[in-house]
Formats: sequence, structure tokens, C-alpha cells
Amino acid sequence: NGVNGTLVGNGLSKTEATTLTKNFSDIRKELNEKLFGNSNNNNNGLKNSAEPIYAQVNKKKAGQATSPEEPIYAQVAKKVSAKIDQLNEATSAINRKIDRINKIASAGKGVGAFSGAERSASPEPIYATIDFDEANQAGFPLRRSAGVGDLSKVGLSREQE
Repeated sequence: NGVNGTLVGNGLSKTEATTLTKNFSDIRKELNEKLFGNSNNNNNGLKNSAEPIYAQVNKKKAGQATSPEEPIYAQVAKKVSAKIDQLNEATSAINRKIDRINKIASAGKGVGAFSGAERSASPEPIYATIDFDEANQAGFPLRRSAGVGDLSKVGLSREQE
């Protein structure tokens, strides 16, 4: 009745306002069924939306030139399309954040049998500085050590051995 009163106040007769209100109700019901299945929620066909769908109705007064006016279905469809676009943008932003989190998580995974062994919480790489001898520009001498059979002493200093 509040809608009817508003529509009547805008120059429509009570019969026209009632018919228009019924049309809005039918549109809302149809959109609800198409977009969200047969759920019986009374929220203008949009889930989690506090904003109702508005459509402007201009009734021609006597002697007034007719203005090109969009059909109500087109007005409602525009509102629904805008809301769907807004939801798609939000979903896209969420998906980008999930991808970023997944990349960070996969960058921290270990390799082979050492996965997780004293792994840093940060996915940043570890950098090392090597000082080259001025006389030996080719680098520093490398020695090949004999194979180690007993791994219990690996990592210990000479004093600890």
C-alpha cells in the first residue's frame, strides 16, 4: 500500500498503481527464480542486498509531449546486471587474493627429503656473499672431499667431533 500511495501521488490512478505494483511483484518473483532458484526470500531478487530495485514511471499529462521511456523490465534488468557485475568484481578480487596466498604457500615448500627441515617462515630467498681474492679473479679454490659414510658428524665443528 505504501508503494501504491507513492505511485498514486505521482499521477497514476489507484487501479494503475495496483497493476504496476503487481507487475513489480511478478518481476521480482521471476528474477528470484531465474537467479537464485525457487528460494522464497523477499529481497527484490538480490541476495544480501539492502538496496531495493527502483524503477521510474512517468505518466504523460494532458498536452505533454511523450518522452522516450524504458520499459520497466529493462530498468530492472539494468539494476540486476549492475549488481551481478559488482558481485563478479568482488569474486575476482577474492580469487586474486587466494592465488597470491597459494603462491606464497607453495614458495615455502621444501625440496625432496628435506622438506620442512628448519625452513624459514619467510618465502624470501637466502643470499650469501663470497669474497674473491684479488690475485685469483677466477674465484676461490675448491677441494673435493672424500665421501662421508657416517652422517652423524655432519655439521659438527672440529671441537665437537
